[in-house]
Amino acid sequence: MKDFLVPAPKTIVELIKPTIIKRLTVEKRGQGHGKYYKPFLTVRDVPSKGRVHRRPALTHGRIVHLLSDLELSTFLLFDWDLSVTDIKEQFPLDPEKTAKISERLGVSHPAVSGVTQVMTTDFLLDTLQNNKVVQVAISVKYSDELEDVRVIEKQELERRYWESLGIQWYLFTENEVPFTLIQNIKWLIPHMHSYDLNEASQHEVFNSINEAILTHPNDKIAVVMKNLDEQYQVDGGTYLSYLRHLLAQNAFTWDLMNIDHKSIYSIDLKASDFWINKEYEYVHA
Repeated sequence: MKDFLVPAPKTIVELIKPTIIKRLTVEKRGQGHGKYYKPFLTVRDVPSKGRVHRRPALTHGRIVHLLSDLELSTFLLFDWDLSVTDIKEQFPLDPEKTAKISERLGVSHPAVSGVTQVMTTDFLLDTLQNNKVVQVAISVKYSDELEDVRVIEKQELERRYWESLGIQWYLFTENEVPFTLIQNIKWLIPHMHSYDLNEASQHEVFNSINEAILTHPNDKIAVVMKNLDEQYQVDGGTYLSYLRHLLAQNAFTWDLMNIDHKSIYSIDLKASDFWINKEYEYVHA
């Protein structure tokens, strides 16, 4: 991928704007891994449908560039997934390959005013499956966009591209994004690094919360945390913040897919065996 313009057919190079070639060859966009990856497109480069977002990723700590609210929701799903080891957004496709595929399909290659465009895939993921790294490509589209024949053509072009490389390609719409799970992830992520507890404090806070939820299994978690605030004479909301931090650290789990965070009862939470046995890895700020 990184060498697809060196060398490249003159017909392709001549049809691509020098500014785009500069992105690929000089700025090295679409290259690198983890925190060193550079997306081909940033929030400043293209218009978007709705809002754009720049936010740090849990997976690699890099600021990612997301071009719609739907891209944000999709990103949050994969960034939260422990089997995903790398996320590359706005990943460029080899224009020589996409040009050949478009010719075979009998559809026009994406172009603006006669200038060939480099196609991108919204996300290219590295996932860990059976102790092997498997790449997965994700395209994100609102369902109403799929009523446009031209959008369908470009999606098929993109699918064929990844198929030719032996990489599974998936199409995500708002219908594939579970609302409750996304809301829960949004509730947790800001608290991943809200504290940087030393080892003694980690154990103390975890044990206090775990004992309280086991003692009051049928109470709403907000009530149990409020009682801990009063018990330890700390500011209101302190133990709820501690809980959100420990949930983000996977010290406790619950059914994020089906139970909204506003409706959690103590009985819904399960303490991690790794934390109980002190075999966990705390993520420091």
